[in-house]
Amino acid sequence: MKKTLLAIALVILLLSIAAYAQASAATATPTPAAESGEAAGEVVMPEFEGPYIVTTCGQSPGAVMVSMSAMQAKITAKSDNALTADTLDTETYKTLVITTGTSMKGMGAAGTDVDAEIVRCLAVIAKAKEAGMVVIGAHIEGMARRVDSMDEASIAAVMAEADVILAIAESDSDGFFTKYAQENGKPIIVVKDALAVGAALN
Repeated sequence: MKKTLLAIALVILLLSIAAYAQASAATATPTPAAESGEAAGEVVMPEFEGPYIVTTCGQSPGAVMVSMSAMQAKITAKSDNALTADTLDTETYKTLVITTGTSMKGMGAAGTDVDAEIVRCLAVIAKAKEAGMVVIGAHIEGMARRVDSMDEASIAAVMAEADVILAIAESDSDGFFTKYAQENGKPIIVVKDALAVGAALN
């Protein structure tokens, strides 16, 4: 009798151990190996190489701000808000930065509108990618450049084609760019302010 009860108890114990092991396996935290590389869909930050060419999709001061910050960081960068696919020098420049957010005053002075700006910048991006250049979509003028449908159109068009997203903390204060990057598998750099952009490109 005692042997029978002991055997039953042993079977119950073994069944309990097996059930516990199965439950633990189902809820286990992934190992570092499973979290790394291709298995976890890791987003890889491309290497930036100068000289940089910078333009704006919306004729805002963003491109000038990037080039000035780059100059302070001792990086060669040229801003050209009239840049086109035909004038893009892919032999000289290695990385393209396009700032987003629109300026009605800037577009009026340049005799253009947001639709024409998007067409121009998408053509520039296409040529840059064909030449193997890295394309950075930037938003460095804060929430003031995220207020209307024109800003939204500029941002959406450029970010969709960018290899990397670059934003200042204020522009991403609601997590918009971080969320966009995560949802679209793009690397993102968030810096304190426009003055820190040059160092991020170095």
